Amino acid sequence: MVSRTLVVLQFAAIAVVLLPIGAPGWIWIGGAVSVTGVAWVAWTVGFNRWDNFNIRPEPRAGARLVTDGPYRWVRHPMYLGSLIIGAGACLAGPQPWRLAAWLLLAFVLVAKARREERGLLAQFPGYAEYRRGRAFLIPGIW
Repeated sequence: MVSRTLVVLQFAAIAVVLLPIGAPGWIWIGGAVSVTGVAWVAWTVGFNRWDNFNIRPEPRAGARLVTDGPYRWVRHPMYLGSLIIGAGACLAGPQPWRLAAWLLLAFVLVAKARREERGLLAQFPGYAEYRRGRAFLIPGIW
């Protein structure tokens, strides 16, 4: 139940963050930030195929542990990419409700990542070692 709730909250927040811009803010800068996030997500997908992903924060049965590509620097690159895309939308159309939805998205993605990590530790014996050398969500920071 918690996993499904987190997924619903995630997609609701994404929908609000990505609503049409309305009054543009830093449209070009925001667009560039969002495109960077899309490129990051595409790079992540190139290393972790769709059949290895799970929208719920539990690893799939038969999943493989990916440690290269963007996973060399951060343990949750898809979540990071989603936050970068949303940050770009917030820059392009800076409304308080959009920022609030982005903050909700960040909270939900951190909650999902923490839940997912419990499953990864249980499913992959090498995950604890991998985890020690990688940032949680923001390379070089956290």
